[in-house]
Amino acid sequence: MSQQPRASHAPPPAALQMTQMVYGFWVSRSLQIMAELELADTIGDTPKTVEELAEASGTHAPTLRRLLRLLSGLGVLVKDESTQRWALTELGGMLRKDNPGSVYGSLRAHGHILSWQAWGDLATALKTGKPTVEKFMGDTFFNYMTTHPDVAAIFNGSMAAYQTLNAPAVVNGYDFSSARSIVDVGGGTGMLLTHILKANPGVRGTVFEMPHVAVEARERIAEQGLSQRCDVVAGDFFERIAPEGKDVYILSQILHDWDDEQSLRILKCIRAAMRPDSRLLIVETVLPGDNVPHFGNLYDLAMLVLVGGRERTGPEYTALLEKAGLRLSNVFPTTMPPSVVEAVVA
Repeated sequence: MSQQPRASHAPPPAALQMTQMVYGFWVSRSLQIMAELELADTIGDTPKTVEELAEASGTHAPTLRRLLRLLSGLGVLVKDESTQRWALTELGGMLRKDNPGSVYGSLRAHGHILSWQAWGDLATALKTGKPTVEKFMGDTFFNYMTTHPDVAAIFNGSMAAYQTLNAPAVVNGYDFSSARSIVDVGGGTGMLLTHILKANPGVRGTVFEMPHVAVEARERIAEQGLSQRCDVVAGDFFERIAPEGKDVYILSQILHDWDDEQSLRILKCIRAAMRPDSRLLIVETVLPGDNVPHFGNLYDLAMLVLVGGRERTGPEYTALLEKAGLRLSNVFPTTMPPSVVEAVVA
């Protein structure tokens, strides 16, 4: 008599998918430690043995091998069995600090203990609607950064890495050729604006920033050889925007840091600086609404727990702009999560 096949007891696909989601933070934490130990930069273009990597990172070689094994399974590393050396894959190369589009800065920032503590207390944020990180910092996120430059450098590195990808996407996604003057409000060290100016030789620009950031912005703009076409004005965007009467005003990755009340204060200051024919460009992730998977939904909760801000849908931007005397005229998608939300004077 032939033997009957045994019944399959494989878990349903939904269970496997949910299991991967449950343990997803183990993966991100492993990548964060890889960045913290700077393993990708240690390997570079020359494969290394686990002993060499352990010596460079101050770790225990047999234990480090276990992490490398996990990372190889994720497609980040590959081991040459003949030489016992570990090399970076194309994917793993994205963790090198010198690689365009590197995620090193993001891994360092989101692997910082303050970020983990804030996310660990997400339940409190959901109950109060307030950022949780302040409990661990003893101050607001932005105030804490001004008094802890070492931590600020880690989080600023994350934003710089993100802008490295965003800036070209914005330049390619929106036509700036008709503008003659642009003010980047809260423009940091000028990364986005310098990309715009290089792509549009007829445009002049201004970075409007807090005094301590303005100093570095001037240095970075000079390094790009754009000091003759781009100046820096120090100020507070909650009080007054300068210079006034320019063609285009930009708010890139600013409004998501703030709740609606604070965002409205910023928008009203910009509206006061605009001419009747000026344009405001808001570079932010525009949430698609419910039942649609989107990276912005994750970032929305990150803004909640870290700074008390939020990402917004198109209708939410429309309502917020109307309160400031502005009208949403168009939304231009880019190849990155942020879109360019164009607004005009109502």
